[in-house]
Amino acid sequence: MGRLKCFKKEDVLDKTVQLFWKLGFSKTSLSDIEQATGVNKSGLYSEFKNKDDLFAQSIHWYTQNCGLHEILLKEPFGEKNLENFLLFGPENAENKGCFVANSIREYSILPEEAKNVIAGHNQQTYQAVIKNLKAFIKDKDLEALATLVLIYKAGLALSSNMGEVKKIKKQVSYFLNGLKA
Repeated sequence: MGRLKCFKKEDVLDKTVQLFWKLGFSKTSLSDIEQATGVNKSGLYSEFKNKDDLFAQSIHWYTQNCGLHEILLKEPFGEKNLENFLLFGPENAENKGCFVANSIREYSILPEEAKNVIAGHNQQTYQAVIKNLKAFIKDKDLEALATLVLIYKAGLALSSNMGEVKKIKKQVSYFLNGLKA
């Protein structure tokens, strides 16, 4: 009979999201993970194949639990959802930007499964952005505008890493007005 697991997978994922968010994939070591989670190497390997698997599951955990899609799928669809989507995250002082956007900076070295999670998340977000654009913008290329919104969101996430949070509300307002023009 195997040893009893003394931790919850969700707790480990919560803690590794914070760690990977702060240090990035490449700079996070197994000993960092052990220290942050309080779970030793053998315990981690009983639940996760390796660091790559732990990262992929962490990013999946984040995308499923961060609340971003709920913001975009709130009815009625429209400009307010997009405003809330664009403002989501920057006010968080502990974690700068967005975990997914920050992770994309290391895209070339990320595990394939993590890339697949990011791609799926981005596709769902793209579709939800289009639904909201349809509610208040007519006679424009919504696919192109949705791409522009996602690029702008990534830029806001990176901007908040530099501490430029105070300007963001005003910038988002100008950006949304520009989309309607």
